[in-house]
Amino acid sequence: MSAPSSIQPGEPAPPAKHSSAAAAVCIALSVLALMFWLLSVATLTDLAGSDAAGNAYAQAYAAIELIILWALLAIIAVVAAINGSMRWIGGIAALILIPMSGLVSGEALEMLSHPLYPPYRWPIVIPALAPLLIIAFCLWSLLPSLRARLSAPLATGLAWGMMLILCASIVPLQQIRSAAYQKEADVQAQYDTALAKLAPDAPLWEWTPFLNTRNESLAGDLRGKMSKLPRRQAETELMLERGDFPLGALGALDLDPTPSLCDKARALLRQRAAALVLQQPQSKPFYVIGREVDEAVSAMNWLVGYECSCDAESRAWEATANSYKDPGFDLVRLRELRDPNNLGGIVRVHPARFSMLTPRAHLKAWLSFAEDTTLRERALDGARKLDHRTSDAVDMLHDKYDISAPWIALRYLPVLDLEPNEALCGAALYEIRGEMAKIYRPTADNPLPYRELLARLGNDAAQLPALQWLASHGCDAEAALTEAESLIGTYQESAARSAMLGALAQLHRKP
Repeated sequence: MSAPSSIQPGEPAPPAKHSSAAAAVCIALSVLALMFWLLSVATLTDLAGSDAAGNAYAQAYAAIELIILWALLAIIAVVAAINGSMRWIGGIAALILIPMSGLVSGEALEMLSHPLYPPYRWPIVIPALAPLLIIAFCLWSLLPSLRARLSAPLATGLAWGMMLILCASIVPLQQIRSAAYQKEADVQAQYDTALAKLAPDAPLWEWTPFLNTRNESLAGDLRGKMSKLPRRQAETELMLERGDFPLGALGALDLDPTPSLCDKARALLRQRAAALVLQQPQSKPFYVIGREVDEAVSAMNWLVGYECSCDAESRAWEATANSYKDPGFDLVRLRELRDPNNLGGIVRVHPARFSMLTPRAHLKAWLSFAEDTTLRERALDGARKLDHRTSDAVDMLHDKYDISAPWIALRYLPVLDLEPNEALCGAALYEIRGEMAKIYRPTADNPLPYRELLARLGNDAAQLPALQWLASHGCDAEAALTEAESLIGTYQESAARSAMLGALAQLHRKP
């Protein structure tokens, strides 16, 4: 006789054990899928916020995250279809719409890679909502508590109906994007036609409207042509007075930073900053004026670099930026303009023309023009008159960011009339010994001519004349002289080799 059942008549049977296990598996997979969902949505919102390489990496990561996410969604759907209460029509809809939504999300990723074009970031709705609908429906099919609250027809219709709408929405979104591309192509065609009609000697104000293009390569070519216009200086000052000069182009037109240009540019900077101040502070986000601020900072960087102080103007723009929400790092850039060390920074180190050099200019700036044979003697003569040339030479020898600076300093060291103080001797000898240590030393079975050593030293083998100058001007160069002789001795005999060894031998300090 069988044991009596503990289930009373009319009482629902307990769920099967495998259904409970399936629900647990589905919940665990759903948690994992939601983690990838959060990660992918975060990535998709910023696919174009870096440089080209950074954007490419972001787009690749987003694609990988979407593939993993949709693979998890497919597994969750299979578990739910096998173990849950999914009707046949829901299973067919899942079979069709889950892969379709994955493909459509890939199309959305492509559109989100160019968020500056309509429909901007709206395509993110598809990869943001589709996974939630799939997970919600699969959990409904596995959990009796959810099925008790929502009937099967309603749950199936809501979930897959919304999924179908989401997938179909990619069509109008793509049409909007195609229309935006076509509009830009039409604008570009008009732009090209108008630019082709522009006379080469047209005034500057007929050129500047063409700078307003997204094609940075084309804008760079235009700035190059504008920087050769013969009347650009006078026309720039006239446009600054009128208030229609694009501030972002100020440093790109090869202008002379005259006091007159400085005063007019500062006046326009103050005028533009005042016009952008919000009457109701914090009523608009900062990105609304982000481009204007960036152009103003660019203009002020150029002016400050050429000894045109913009303290008042940078404060005005800082106040303007603070009237908007979340100005961010631009505030730091504006404050840096008031750093006294930045005043004259360009003209001291990287002046555009020889005529811009002043006694305040760094030795590096003067020597940069010594490479020009037509300017070499004038540049070296000016460099020899700098009262800070020795300390500047030490700076160049220690420069870790400009790899050419140390060898330029060594190359001209013997002709600059420097003071052979401890700092100069130490820095120069350290550089020379470091360079010689890198040079290959031939062996008996692989002899090399002396000219090969000179070629390997490079820089016209300037280390050897520099070493001779240092040793003959009181620097303690004994170790460097010995190392140089040892290195030279490994190369084959020649008249030039013997002459150099003899010259170095004469420089050793007598006991």
